[in-house]
Amino acid sequence: MSLFVPFKRATLLIPSGPTTDPDRKHLFVLLTDPVEAPGFEEKQVLLVNIASVPNSVYFDSTCVLKPGVHRFIKHESYVYYAKARIEAANALLRGVKSGQLIPHEIMAQAVVQRICDGLQQSSHTTPRILCFYALSI
Repeated sequence: MSLFVPFKRATLLIPSGPTTDPDRKHLFVLLTDPVEAPGFEEKQVLLVNIASVPNSVYFDSTCVLKPGVHRFIKHESYVYYAKARIEAANALLRGVKSGQLIPHEIMAQAVVQRICDGLQQSSHTTPRILCFYALSI
């Protein structure tokens, strides 16, 4: 098991494939340190999913990432703000411990800042996610 600490810039490979490929994992980036937030019993973190840019299909182009910006990113990719999520920090730790979630190298600060800026600009970011993010900064 790899060491994992849930903090801003940490990354995880999380199962998020289609029903035809349920073991496919996508890279998720933590955009916050654990936060005590109203309505939650445990400290929470905000995560965003990184997905490959599709061919000839609409995607949210607010934050496009070039190959090599992170060791896992091999193709032109984008931040899938519509699927941003809030998760309990302890749930992520349990997922890593069980082997379901796989820690990956941290994301560069400059890239995380671009992703956070995009979170606030994208029309696909939900109000709930924006409110949570505002609590964390």
